[in-house]
Amino acid sequence: MQPQRIGVVVALAAEARILFSGKLRYQTVMDIQPQLCMVVSGMGPVRADQAAEQLLQAGVDGLLSWGTAGGLNPACLAGDLLVPEHIFWADRRWPTDLDWRSALLPQLSGQVLAGGLCSVSAACASVAAKAQLRADYPEAQAVDMESGAVAQRAAQAGIPFLAIRSVVDPAHQSLPATATHSVDCYGRPQALPLLRGLLRHPGDLPPLMGLGRQMQAAVNTLRLVQPRLLQSNLRETNSV
Repeated sequence: MQPQRIGVVVALAAEARILFSGKLRYQTVMDIQPQLCMVVSGMGPVRADQAAEQLLQAGVDGLLSWGTAGGLNPACLAGDLLVPEHIFWADRRWPTDLDWRSALLPQLSGQVLAGGLCSVSAACASVAAKAQLRADYPEAQAVDMESGAVAQRAAQAGIPFLAIRSVVDPAHQSLPATATHSVDCYGRPQALPLLRGLLRHPGDLPPLMGLGRQMQAAVNTLRLVQPRLLQSNLRETNSV
């Protein structure tokens, strides 16, 4: 079933700005169009669950998890697009909505990854942690921290759920310590922690710059998907 009013859960400010160019408000429902609203939740499943509940209270009849992810499949590259068939979360497999997914896919150009998305409660920042998740969930293409909570909330409400994610850091890449400790929960850089981190770990600067380029590649991919979400009829057949 395709929803008529979509509620989007977005963790990061950079991901939210793809959908809305005005002033962002955090942890509150923002109307983008009559058929589309959004909550910028911040990172993690607890915040995502709270955002999903806010959207349900606002009357949405479909929930979408939107944003970026870390790669688990060694073949995934920065900027690759994933529209998963199911989410691995809380020791269960949560399916995405078949009709909604099937209506969206023909409108997207380029390769779209299928399979699974693994959702976790803490950042999966190292190559070893990614490899372990891939071993535990061989169908998982990528990992995030929000989609599982949103999928669970949608299932409890009996409404459709979909996830759209673009890869930032591939499976073979660990995130530098400075990257994970110098942003707030919305992914916004914090100057003093960033400077302190670089003073302690000056070697983090080149990988941080590379990570910024990879984030831009993921954002560029999501920008190609964005027009499809802003149409009232997801069965539009024109390609992005």
